[in-house]
Amino acid sequence: MKNLRYAFASVSYHKKISFVIGACSTFFLFILTGILNLRDIERSFYTQVSSIINNTDYHTNYQKIMQMYSSIYLFILFIWMILITGLLFISLKLKKQDMMKWRIMGFSNRFVIKQSILESIIPMIIGIITTAVFLIVFQHTYEYILLHARPLLADKMGIKRVPFFSSKVIVESTPNQFINTAGDTYFLSMRISGLSVNTIFKAFTKNCLLLLAIATGITLSATYFLSKTSKKVFRT
Repeated sequence: MKNLRYAFASVSYHKKISFVIGACSTFFLFILTGILNLRDIERSFYTQVSSIINNTDYHTNYQKIMQMYSSIYLFILFIWMILITGLLFISLKLKKQDMMKWRIMGFSNRFVIKQSILESIIPMIIGIITTAVFLIVFQHTYEYILLHARPLLADKMGIKRVPFFSSKVIVESTPNQFINTAGDTYFLSMRISGLSVNTIFKAFTKNCLLLLAIATGITLSATYFLSKTSKKVFRT
């Protein structure tokens, strides 16, 4: 409880760097969740049509698109790691005097490390809550953004959509007339609905745990580094 009280006081005092950490967490969490949900949309669509489509180019194109999402995800995650590392190092340096006071007051290294971690993840948790509220309140807006970003990303990466319908495939939503068809004509009924709340928050939760784990690991490393450069602060 003492750690939490000190952590909230420190976050409130160093509000500028705390705000930047929280804002970056919100932005990257939203982007990373969106990429995973784009994969979910692509996979859902492919699952519905793959069993009846005999088009090698289409199946190859699907693999390229999924690989594209994976590459973008890893790239953005890498950018996040670089950015959060810099922000956390700046944050810990700003709070170096506070750490010195805790050591003078007789607090252990374990307390200082725990305090550093709490002060790092509290702004991130606020960013996580902000993102969660947005996804709940503006779910339809979120889906709209994803559906419009889907073809744009593919075009930017040079992946062109491959048509898979032939003249013998009829796509219909609500039939309103009789159609004369040959014996080998197929009817494809496709169900393309919005993302479920469960699908959205499955991706959201995965990213939350990943970003928090990364931030915790970086904070531990940064605190250890500072302990090596400041023996006065981290005296055992």
